[in-house]
Amino acid sequence: MGVWAVLIGGVGAVVVSVTATVVPTPVLSVEVSSHGTPPPVTSYRADSLRHSVVSRDVFRIDRHPAAMAYDPSRGVATLPDGPPKPQLKLTGVVWGDAPEAVIEGLPTVPGPRVVRVGDMIGGVTVKRIDQSRVIAVGFDTMWTLTVREPWK
Repeated sequence: MGVWAVLIGGVGAVVVSVTATVVPTPVLSVEVSSHGTPPPVTSYRADSLRHSVVSRDVFRIDRHPAAMAYDPSRGVATLPDGPPKPQLKLTGVVWGDAPEAVIEGLPTVPGPRVVRVGDMIGGVTVKRIDQSRVIAVGFDTMWTLTVREPWK
């Protein structure tokens, strides 16, 4: 059905273009001064367009200026300070029926701590323990810890 509509529309456009009368376009005349040069053309005031765009705030939804003016020299805004994210290190994994891992750097715990799947220590939850890695979640972060190998 759509193919027929396009075909009929194309035939109609051809018929209209063949039967239409041609209207001559008016020719602009340029006055030439006695020196043989055309008069100077007045330039378009681009400033007027800028003024109308800025005064109406056409690119803002509410059409009102922003509460705070943009200042690139002000710099990047810093995020509010929250609790620092811990620097976790996986010291070792004890593999067996109930695997355990030794993790250093857990918040509120001095030194290394033996953890199991599901343990929550200081806002960090141990989600998974594999033979060579541990997945922990907390503080809007997911850590994939691998066993530290100081000899490499």
